[in-house]
Amino acid sequence: MKREAFASHTGVSAEAVRKWERRRESIQLTAPYAARMDRKLRQAEDVVVERFWALLRNSTAVTVTEPQLGTLLESAADTEHLVVRAHTEAGRVVLVSVPRRAFVAGIGAGAFGMAASATLSSETLAAVFARSDIDHVKFFRDKRMHIIESDNIYGSASTLPEVVAAIDRIQALRQAKVADSQSILRLLAMYAETAAWQCQDQRMFHHAQRWAEKALTWAHQLGDNYCIGLSLVRMSQLAADRGDGPGSGELAEAAERSAPAASLFTAASVAYRAHALAMEGDRTGSARAYDTARTLVDAADTDPGWGFFLDHAYIDAYEAHSLAALGDNFTATTRFDQATARMQSGYPRDRGVYLARAAVAHMAVGNIERAAALGTQTLRIGVATGSGRIMERVTTLASMMDPTSTQTGVDEFVDEFEQWKAESCPDRT
Repeated sequence: MKREAFASHTGVSAEAVRKWERRRESIQLTAPYAARMDRKLRQAEDVVVERFWALLRNSTAVTVTEPQLGTLLESAADTEHLVVRAHTEAGRVVLVSVPRRAFVAGIGAGAFGMAASATLSSETLAAVFARSDIDHVKFFRDKRMHIIESDNIYGSASTLPEVVAAIDRIQALRQAKVADSQSILRLLAMYAETAAWQCQDQRMFHHAQRWAEKALTWAHQLGDNYCIGLSLVRMSQLAADRGDGPGSGELAEAAERSAPAASLFTAASVAYRAHALAMEGDRTGSARAYDTARTLVDAADTDPGWGFFLDHAYIDAYEAHSLAALGDNFTATTRFDQATARMQSGYPRDRGVYLARAAVAHMAVGNIERAAALGTQTLRIGVATGSGRIMERVTTLASMMDPTSTQTGVDEFVDEFEQWKAESCPDRT
């Protein structure tokens, strides 16, 4: 922000900001000013907070790696910021929001120039592929499935840049008119939903919302109920993650109306509507909706492109999530344990999400040793996959736990959590 904009944002005078700039590290804020800055930091988006800590530690705390086209989360026309993949001193991969002008002028000028020059114009692509028999649609359809598999195993922090790079290339192919327009639109809608999902997992809700809206726009351009249902289901779950129960329910109902009757989207939309009802305190309505979702899963057609994770164990785990939202943590713990025991293999990140929710539920009913054991297991999955959803729950668990407790497993969980916290969110100095 410019000085005046920052002053207005934080509620101080521009002269105060000038004084802070002059005194730099020697400045010592009074308690009211410090409290105001802390409050603004707590309210900031996750990517802004990540950048704040990176800059605060020192100029070498975060090294931007591979700052090429594939690392950009938004195109030049969409935002003044780039979100790039970076490595911390501890070796952890993070996504950091960087002002575009700073990126071009400093840390990534050379690489950004190479990336820009590597972006082919539609005329160039048309010339290269005009008489080619390459099946671009099949290539990107297969690529998306590979990305989804990688995301399930290694996490969204590593795959999100790849998704956005693919969207850029698909759009270029569309402009070059080297593939069927409807097929390209379908790819764009599906890739945008994937980008929305991965941003959601990273708790980058602003970016997730934008990609979900783009997915819905492309789906409507296509006029395809399958892609419309795909987009609305994503938007419903995203609204729930942001704490908007009524909004989630409305979007789930819209998805249920739009999606093909025999599709897994219909089953998913009913399950997400069930959770929205729980968020609003309607236990009976939620339970009925979950029963309907189970029936729909059994009746749905097999879908090779989406929903292969959606089975009874998934619905049971989601219902346990709803029971916790209703305050029935005791029943939720039993449901979580049963559901995770029956989960499909090959989904370590999703398993970590459910184990994290289960750990919080166990802690809420006083099962401290079970909570600590699940917390340690979940923390390791969260670190390995870089999942913001997992680490959000792990952080909640840590806030509920007495670090001086002598219960078995508490010291191990606390030690590993504090180590992760020190590497990811260093204390102010």
